[in-house]
Amino acid sequence: MPATGYPPAGHFLGDLGLETEVISPGRAVVRMRARPETLGPDGGVRAGVLATLVDVVGGVAALRLIGADWLATADLTLEVARPLVGPVVEARGEVVRRGHTTLVLEAGVYDCGDPDQEEGSGAEPARAWASMTFAVLPGRSPTSTVDVPAELPDRWRTEGRGFDRPIVDALAISVVDGPAGAVSMPVHEYLHNSFGAVQGGVMALLGEVAGAAALGAAGAGPEPVVRDLRVTYLALGRVGPMVSRSSVLEAPAAGAGGSAVVELVDSGLEDRLTTVVQVSGAAPS
Repeated sequence: MPATGYPPAGHFLGDLGLETEVISPGRAVVRMRARPETLGPDGGVRAGVLATLVDVVGGVAALRLIGADWLATADLTLEVARPLVGPVVEARGEVVRRGHTTLVLEAGVYDCGDPDQEEGSGAEPARAWASMTFAVLPGRSPTSTVDVPAELPDRWRTEGRGFDRPIVDALAISVVDGPAGAVSMPVHEYLHNSFGAVQGGVMALLGEVAGAAALGAAGAGPEPVVRDLRVTYLALGRVGPMVSRSSVLEAPAAGAGGSAVVELVDSGLEDRLTTVVQVSGAAPS
């Protein structure tokens, strides 16, 4: 477990192996290796995994600005211009607006060389861009399951076993009976955020998978590669399974991947709507 108290041992974020560095209050960097289990069909890190990376860097960048308050992600937008293939992918986040009840952050995501090597490291221009809005929750949240220490380290790393299979399989995301492209995911502690609900990046990943499946079912060819995500968080996913309901706005066509809107509902809470994900695809190369 890192010095922040989150994530705990045996957690999804630990298996991603995130290396976190606080540059200054309001600025942070989070790195991860682009392992085969996290890659999509275009050879780049999946959009949902990148959304997890920027969600974490946003939270880390904001930690030193909120004192005893807590944060909850309200929305997240990710646009991927080119596949991020690594070997290391780095998100650089910065708070661009600080209000009484909200924080707005931006992050660039970069392909980097291997930081363990003395030579050859560095970064190209950003290949993806993200923005996030966090709701500031006054005081110590009564629903949080984690105590964050007052003095945070400048650097820490999440430790885990890594993945022995593709990340979609590791999270037990599966196709369900019903509308074409509908998917389901169980809820358990491995995926929890500090409020005991599904972590925001995992919800973005579920939305990516559901959107790609819906677009693939609507088109004549293979599933498109998801490049852009616009995620709005409405309620916490606590019970599960989380199930998708998708609407295709533009079916895939030659040279285009189409677009869809995905609603993620908590089937264990009377299909409570928790998250809306707008998905844009690109034709696989």
